[in-house]
Amino acid sequence: MSLPKTLLPYFLFGLLNLIGCVAEIELLRTISKPLLMPALAFFFYKEAPASPLNRHVMAALLFSWLGDTLLMFVSEADIFFMLGLSSFLLAHLVYIIINMSAVTEAGSGFKPQWQDLPFLLYGFLIFGMLKDNLGDMYFPALAYAVVICIMALTARKRWKRSDNQSFWLVMSGALVFMVSDSLLALNRFLDPIPQSDLLIMTTYIVAQFLIIKGLIAFLQKIPHEAGS
Repeated sequence: MSLPKTLLPYFLFGLLNLIGCVAEIELLRTISKPLLMPALAFFFYKEAPASPLNRHVMAALLFSWLGDTLLMFVSEADIFFMLGLSSFLLAHLVYIIINMSAVTEAGSGFKPQWQDLPFLLYGFLIFGMLKDNLGDMYFPALAYAVVICIMALTARKRWKRSDNQSFWLVMSGALVFMVSDSLLALNRFLDPIPQSDLLIMTTYIVAQFLIIKGLIAFLQKIPHEAGS
């Protein structure tokens, strides 16, 4: 499967960032990380048909970009971690709205279901491992854990309410995003993880791509109905 040329900048900046993680070249990571979300936004802008949903996708990428940028300054002051966390929380809230909108059948698929349990249990497990070490971050971390679990839940609830390709791409992206955020939290609040930067950034880059690619697939198939 050939990749569109519009995706090359994202993959290039992603590769440069991962090389920076492996080789510990801070300058390479500093330059490439803030360019990831603009490159992904460029890919979405070029490939997705116009729809009311597009502005929400751009908002999610904007908040993600803010989170990426703010987290780069955590070593300067702890407030940047809180600001970065808040930015990503907003990004996930927008993704929740997108997941609830990027469907072709209204139905009642957003009611609680037993299939939701694995996501809730995973969230409780990760938070349970961290809670004794969170200190002042206890409630912000709890709020973030709840929101990202809901983000994954709403991605799962698109099952049979959107086409299979879009569903599996967005669902896979949501799951990988949960893993990425879990690695970040475990590394910061529990125990250092070997090659944590590489693992966190690899999963993050893959997660964002899968979600955006899945939303493009959705919009390309129903360009006149999406986001209604």
